[in-house]
Amino acid sequence: MAIELASAISAYKSAVGRATDGENSGLAGISGAGSTTGNEFSTMVKNFAQNAVQKNELSEQLSAAAAAGKANIDQVVIAVAEAETTLNTVVAVRDKVLEAYREILRMPI
Repeated sequence: MAIELASAISAYKSAVGRATDGENSGLAGISGAGSTTGNEFSTMVKNFAQNAVQKNELSEQLSAAAAAGKANIDQVVIAVAEAETTLNTVVAVRDKVLEAYREILRMPI
């Protein structure tokens, strides 16, 4: 189990590294698809991750402003709820990716 988890983590880090470097996600060589498809996928993943980080940062800024008495509480609640929903989505996607990776490891060759 620990070896599978370590392999999944290293594969995940590798995929994130390729996405942040702006390179193709590697799907073009694996699936036989054109490089455009891999580039679009990596761009989508990168944009999703950046959007999640931005929502979290906005939530933190509004929370700090509310603590100082400089922000509307309604905006703070909405921002925190959006950040929570985004985090839950990211965790669900990560869990599905790990589940798929484990399923692939279990496939007979």
